[in-house]
Parts: sequence; structure tokens; C-alpha cells
Amino acid sequence: MPSRRKRGRNKVNPTGRNENTTKRFAGIPHEILKSAAYRALDPVARALLIELIMMENGRNNGSLWLGVKDAIDRLGMADARPLIKAFDLLQATGLIVMTKDAHFSVKAAETSRARCWGLTWLSIDGKPPKNSWQDYLPAPKSRESKRAEKGLRAMSRYCKQLAANKIPIVDFTATPPLPIEK
Repeated sequence: MPSRRKRGRNKVNPTGRNENTTKRFAGIPHEILKSAAYRALDPVARALLIELIMMENGRNNGSLWLGVKDAIDRLGMADARPLIKAFDLLQATGLIVMTKDAHFSVKAAETSRARCWGLTWLSIDGKPPKNSWQDYLPAPKSRESKRAEKGLRAMSRYCKQLAANKIPIVDFTATPPLPIEK
């Protein structure tokens, strides 16, 4: 007998919204994770990309306001140089696009405005996604090229091992829990 939904599961509240909303998550499509553009990113750029994805809520892509100072605080860093390089690398790989430049002379709510970003695999202002990351090719013999090649080779090895059933699937239900040392 097919399982039945519990009644009231999708019940709406007086404002017309669902009371049982799902929790938000920051997702990256596998086609991006498997791309040379993503594989060329250093760890700081990957962390910054996750922060930008976390800011996107389904309606605000292209309006992701994040400046270097706030990004430093969000990532718990002390030095701005790696973060500036990360912004540059994310733009160079085509994963993000700057939609509005910073405005330090224009004050909004008594603060200056940071740069505004968009994720290129999602639509911005109702326009179709640009997917610029698909066209990215790292410069030969560059750090990004070496990083991308190593990452793509490692991923290829994993896929081959997985296809050949050389990676065991562990049944965690049959494994006793590890003792906790105090």
C-alpha cells in the first residue's frame, strides 16, 4: 500500500505561506564542481564562492552585496590579499560577475556600498544564465592550470574506481559505534 501524506503537512498560515518550510541550503551543481573553472579555484576562492551562494535566496542573484572587508570577516581571515585574489579568480573563471561596482562616495543608510555580485549559472534580473564558467580555460602552465589538471585527474581516478566497483560501500548500520575517549 503506498504511503500517505500526513494531513496538514502543507498547511498554509494566515499570510498564505507554508508553515512547514524546508531548511535552506547552499548547493553547487555537479556540472560546475566537475568543471575546469571550479577545479582551478584555490581554497580561499572556493570558500568565498560558498559564502556568495549562501547569500543567494532564489530572488536576489545579481544583488549579492559583499565587499572585501565583510568577506574577510565572514571567512575569518586577517589579510585582504588572498581574498582580493579570490574575487579576481572567481571573476576570471566566469563563476561570478560583478553587477555593480563599489560606491564609497554614495552613502546608503550611513554606510558606503560594497560591490554587488551575481552567480553566472543562475538567472540575473530575469535574463537567462550566462554560464561563463563553461568557456573557462586556464592559461597554460599557470597555477590555475596545474590546480585544475590535478583536480580533474583525481576526479577521473575516483570515477574509474567507482565504476569498477573498487571503492567499497560501508554499511554503517552494521558497524558498532566508536568508543568516545574522555
